[in-house]
Amino acid sequence: MTRFFVKHPVTTWMLFTAFVVGGRGARRRGSGAAGDGAALVRRGLPLRWRMAVFTALATLLIGVAATAAAYVVTRGALVGDLRAALVRDVERVVENYRGSDGARPELVAGPTGRVGIHLYAPSGERLAASGAFDGPDGEALSLPPDSVANVWNGADEAPVTVRARLGERDVLASLAPFEFGVVAVLADTAYIGRTLTRLARSLAAVAVVVALGAAALGYLAAAASIRPIAWLARTASTRGPDRLEPIPVSGPRDEVDQLARVLNDLIERLKGALDAQRSFLAETSHELRTPLTSLRGFVDRAHRRATPEVRRDLDDARRVADTMARLVEDLLQLSRGQLVRDVEPHLVEPVADVMRPVAEEFPGVRIAETESEDRVLVGDPERLRQLVRNLTANAVRAAGADGVEVACRSDGSWVVLEVRDDGPGIPPEEQEGVFDKFRKGVGGGAGLGLAIARQVAEHHGGTLDVESRPGRTVFRVRLPAAVQDEG
Repeated sequence: MTRFFVKHPVTTWMLFTAFVVGGRGARRRGSGAAGDGAALVRRGLPLRWRMAVFTALATLLIGVAATAAAYVVTRGALVGDLRAALVRDVERVVENYRGSDGARPELVAGPTGRVGIHLYAPSGERLAASGAFDGPDGEALSLPPDSVANVWNGADEAPVTVRARLGERDVLASLAPFEFGVVAVLADTAYIGRTLTRLARSLAAVAVVVALGAAALGYLAAAASIRPIAWLARTASTRGPDRLEPIPVSGPRDEVDQLARVLNDLIERLKGALDAQRSFLAETSHELRTPLTSLRGFVDRAHRRATPEVRRDLDDARRVADTMARLVEDLLQLSRGQLVRDVEPHLVEPVADVMRPVAEEFPGVRIAETESEDRVLVGDPERLRQLVRNLTANAVRAAGADGVEVACRSDGSWVVLEVRDDGPGIPPEEQEGVFDKFRKGVGGGAGLGLAIARQVAEHHGGTLDVESRPGRTVFRVRLPAAVQDEG
């Protein structure tokens, strides 16, 4: 197999190219049957490498085609030159014999070196030879008698060129008739095969070098071409709801410029939609605050004048009004931006100032006893109560008040607030998404409580995460404890 590749480089490169192209075609056809798996395989190679490979393959195909064309043209030129030289030689030999009264002429040297001369009788029997094309043991080798007889019997006296095999050698012979028979001038064609083999190897090596160079140039060209696109992608990744700025566009009006303009148009439309949403939320919140404030005032006044039996109903109405008021505050806060900015820091005792007031708003919610030290926080007590209230309300909707427990514990330099419930739990793939705005859970709600709770935690330098499985869900808030001087 190795000798075949060495002796036939052109065929080897053609087979290699067909294998590469065929493999790509098979993968493309397999994508329809294998589905996304094959598509992922194709997408695994970066664009710059794909362009480099494609450039190398295209160059290699051109090189193979050029090698094959050069092979055919060179072979035809060598064979044609040899045939023409043999025709001239045989004509000279015939002229020498005609002018020498049958005497043996001098051997004729052609352009390819020494040639052989055979004299044949009209019947095809060899009469004499120069000996250059005899067998290794002196065996007399002759051209096929039919070829000689056809030349003798032909009406045209012009030389005739035939291919023949003498022993182990392929020869090209030019035959011409004269007075006593047929003269044949023979030349070995082995040198043509050797020359073509060396030429094919040289061209194949050049094709490989050129293909590798083309691959390198293709890679560099692809890298230079996609550099503006990569910059555009990095710049676009820095844009978000808090930074909806247009991407600066410079350079020629090409495809990259067109892509940047499309992205800028999309950013502008997104900014308009967010501004409209915030304006709507702000206006709606302001419109609702006044009637809600009046409603709460009427309920409080009725509560003071009502009998004990009626007060229980008014307590329910007050809780509903408070819930609606908190929702309005959440909407108003959301319309002001992503972060909570109006924070008034105080020294806060987590259990007394945050956990217990929230638990009293939701009858049935328990406060877990803890043996850890009750640390002090620096924060806004109203915002922290809003944080825990939102978490508790979410837990009550999922599991009912009797299945909710709030707890506070110390963890090094952190104070950890936990809201636990025994509800159905949150699927793992949805746990991080519950903090997105307007993401409603199974228990309902406006989809704002958890988003604002995380904002409050982050603005106080803390974190909020969730751990959930069926029967147990824990929302955990980690807040930095206040540094207390000892002594």
